[in-house]
Amino acid sequence: MRGSRDRPRGIFVTGTDTGVGKTVVACALAAWASRRGVDVGVMKPIATGGRLLPDGFLRRRVSDDAVRLAQAAAACDPWALINPICFTEPIAPWTAAMRARRPIRLSTVRNAFRELSRRHEALIVEGVGGFLVPLSVRLTVADLMEDLGLSLLIVARPGLGTLNHTLLTVRAAQQRRLPVLGVVINQAFSSSHDPMSRLTERTNPQILRRLVSVPILGPLPQLRAGRRDGPWTPEVLAGWIEQHLGLRMLESLLGC
Repeated sequence: MRGSRDRPRGIFVTGTDTGVGKTVVACALAAWASRRGVDVGVMKPIATGGRLLPDGFLRRRVSDDAVRLAQAAAACDPWALINPICFTEPIAPWTAAMRARRPIRLSTVRNAFRELSRRHEALIVEGVGGFLVPLSVRLTVADLMEDLGLSLLIVARPGLGTLNHTLLTVRAAQQRRLPVLGVVINQAFSSSHDPMSRLTERTNPQILRRLVSVPILGPLPQLRAGRRDGPWTPEVLAGWIEQHLGLRMLESLLGC
């Protein structure tokens, strides 16, 4: 997770779509880095569908994804830094912002990010939705990525449609000169019983490796919850991602 004078240390985890498993991949990376002795901070800059949680002497609306990230990394930072913008309604962020009459300001995210960067050796940041999800009439998640200056890790599903979604995301990132560390193929849901769907899931990673110039990682099998559908523990998350991406790949991604 090496930084430079112009680029802070860390990874921005984005997805080809919503529901592809960005959170579990981001949590697993944070858990793995933390267990390797890296002082890792986490951030969910913008979220929707949050709930009220204590934050110092106040109560603040916080995304469940942000809570999972903090638990995975054993992070104790204020929610105002980990999840600086969170709306009540579980809908698209710009729609939620308009309905709440509270515009999304990247300066709010930037200030929280800078403080977390001072507190931690490295950061794992999880985006909201996909690459071009609108945040206002002019801004998208891509502008947020560019503003923070982290390298990107793209999470994609293995099934039908992922070729188009992944190619669009990778090429859009490259057009904006955003560094892409790779694409993680993640089985967020159970595999289909349909033979053609299963064939698609098996062959899509092979096809993508011939079409894009960035590493295609995985596929990661579905990570099921622990006993009685309990939460993922940091140990389970770290072991899952190391088993399926490999120690060398994780060391390369995280620079440790």
